Amino acid sequence: MKKLILILALILSQTAFLVGQTCVVCDQTPLGFGASIIGNASSADGTGSIAIGTNAHTLSNATSSLAIGTMVKTIAGKSIVIGCGSGLTTMLTNSIQESLMIGFNSSKPTVFVSRSDYEKTGRVGIGNVIDQFGVLTPLAKLHLRADEGEEATFFIEPNNWPGGDFANLFLGNFYHGITADTNQGLHFLSQKDYLFASGNMGLGVEEPRAKLHVDGDILFENPANGLILKSEDGQCWKVTANNDGTMVSTSVDCNSLSGVQPAKEPEYIPLYFYPNPTSGYMVIENPENSKGLVAKFRTIDGTLLMTGKLKGGENKFDLNFVNDGMLLITVCDQKGNVISSEKVVVSN
Repeated sequence: MKKLILILALILSQTAFLVGQTCVVCDQTPLGFGASIIGNASSADGTGSIAIGTNAHTLSNATSSLAIGTMVKTIAGKSIVIGCGSGLTTMLTNSIQESLMIGFNSSKPTVFVSRSDYEKTGRVGIGNVIDQFGVLTPLAKLHLRADEGEEATFFIEPNNWPGGDFANLFLGNFYHGITADTNQGLHFLSQKDYLFASGNMGLGVEEPRAKLHVDGDILFENPANGLILKSEDGQCWKVTANNDGTMVSTSVDCNSLSGVQPAKEPEYIPLYFYPNPTSGYMVIENPENSKGLVAKFRTIDGTLLMTGKLKGGENKFDLNFVNDGMLLITVCDQKGNVISSEKVVVSN
């Protein structure tokens, strides 16, 4: 009886080993324990690895790895490669543990996602982000590197630029960044100062030769504003013009520069969004009857669904045509600055 039990145990263990390996429409048996192959001229040597395609390979040390495509290879544990190599001989190879590489017709990735520290998130590289030791190392959360002979470009394109849609790049919050529209151009947003720490600034020139080099007129709209100069003895003077065009110098306190108007912070406008979650409609309440406000409704991936001007009081918007999911509602003022935003869950 003991011998029978031993024989059955051996048979079951060998059956489990064979079941763990799978070969579908392929021309060889996977070698790694628990490995699988779908396709021809491929191999899955890594334990628990999967190779899908033609000439897709996972090496023996690439445990729990995945290779999908043609002329692709993983040689590190828990790594993933998707795409195809260049020609018939050059492989797209992922040699970095716990990472994702995607590329087509090249030995270099177009997109690379690095491993993460525990309970954190990794970094994304677009282009061949390789350090001096040949290791893919994005230097920021998003690191973009151009190939030789091409420009490094980042393009934010609104759906309807001619129609007045905005392109926004925000830094930190919605009050710091750059906004562009087809009517007025660029708006630079800041709650505090605009600092240019080094180099020269040029307006109308290509090679500025001073801290501020202007080719054109400088207009001071408010008669109280003027040009402030500091004399050799440390005294500050504000130069303005009187009604007959005579230049007038007035002493000002260098420390306070009381003649300089401080930068204005974006105006706070109270708005209320309800109900949230919602079904069928959304109300945006404008209790102070603020003028020139425009609400924009976008999906979470940035697709613009509709826009609407806000009047005073309650503004009701029909959302019956919107698919279930998350919506991002942004409200802009007359200058295109985003003054309020709200994420709304739609369940129709």
